Amino acid sequence: MLIPVLGACAFASGFGIRIVDPIVPLLSAEFTVSLGATSFLVTAFSISYALGQPVLGPLGDVMGKVRLIVLCGAAVAALLVVCAFAPGFAPLAFVRGVSGFVAGGIIPLAIALIGDSVDFEERQVALGRFLIASILGQTLGAAASGLVSEIWGWRAIFLLTSILMAVATAIAFLTLPFEPRRQEKFGRSAVFSRHGKILADRRARRLFGLVIVGGIAVYGIFPFVAMILALRFGTGAAEAGLVLGGFGMGGVLYALGVRQIINLLGTARMSVIGGISSGLSLALFAMPLPWVWDVGLFMVLGLSYFMIHNTLQTRATELAPGARGSAVSLFAFSLFAAQGIGPLAIGSAISVIPVTAVLLLLGLTIATVGILAPLMLAEPPSSDSKP
Repeated sequence: MLIPVLGACAFASGFGIRIVDPIVPLLSAEFTVSLGATSFLVTAFSISYALGQPVLGPLGDVMGKVRLIVLCGAAVAALLVVCAFAPGFAPLAFVRGVSGFVAGGIIPLAIALIGDSVDFEERQVALGRFLIASILGQTLGAAASGLVSEIWGWRAIFLLTSILMAVATAIAFLTLPFEPRRQEKFGRSAVFSRHGKILADRRARRLFGLVIVGGIAVYGIFPFVAMILALRFGTGAAEAGLVLGGFGMGGVLYALGVRQIINLLGTARMSVIGGISSGLSLALFAMPLPWVWDVGLFMVLGLSYFMIHNTLQTRATELAPGARGSAVSLFAFSLFAAQGIGPLAIGSAISVIPVTAVLLLLGLTIATVGILAPLMLAEPPSSDSKP
């Protein structure tokens, strides 16, 4: 029962993560703001999501992960309604940022809860299955955002996402038992102590560095996909949503076949092959192929990227078994910091460098991450990484 219920929460939360990407041009036109400035909505959510992790992870360890997941889910549902009725760009950006901070207490804590409940030998498979829900949410969120926004307007997608989040939160509240609170204080010194012990492990620092670089290389281009397709083919939000949805479908394919992929390749070769094929996908996207082909390219990119991502994610759950929520929160911090930094960095690069060159550089970067990950993470974690 645990995985399906947490999966429902991950689906709803994931649905809300990518809903802005396909509608950046629509929001830019409505609020008469530049495309680059409008992409700040993606950055605001991602950076806030990242900044919440050092607080929400340790808080979940102390007050109970299920309890905090429910509280965060209810708050996100309410904030999405506020987004739907935002009167201008600045209020929308502010509330979107706040919702990112709060949303950071759902998927990362669910991953930590799975880490608490599933033995390491089966954990990567369990996390792979959990990923199906999260990735499906992001996939359908991106696709639905483009389609719904063109039919009923962009405000409708925020209301739809709020309903999904409210239903998932209610299911978790009614079915999952709350863990007992720990008899320990939660404060700044405790947070710093937990994170300090985890980051003292050299392998942890390497892992989080790989997550950041890989996240920038892959997710940083997402807010500009609609612009790239529009310049090439004159397409709109619906086509951009379908292309971005291809990434999620590739992730679902990985999650469905995770056990077979691991048995066939092993985690080290899986990371290397995932890196190389991710790089090739971005390199091919640099070419002006028909946009329908780009759906397939992003599907391959999603499958390949999650071969790297899931390997790193599983390693993160073992960095500090005594403070798993804190360790996974640092992983999520790294990932969403990358998703926040990426659009800013790539937007700046695109303004001075041809898009083709930027995409080729990103492809080379993610290929390097996949190849280096098994080499950089080969040594066992140090014993002092367990708070």
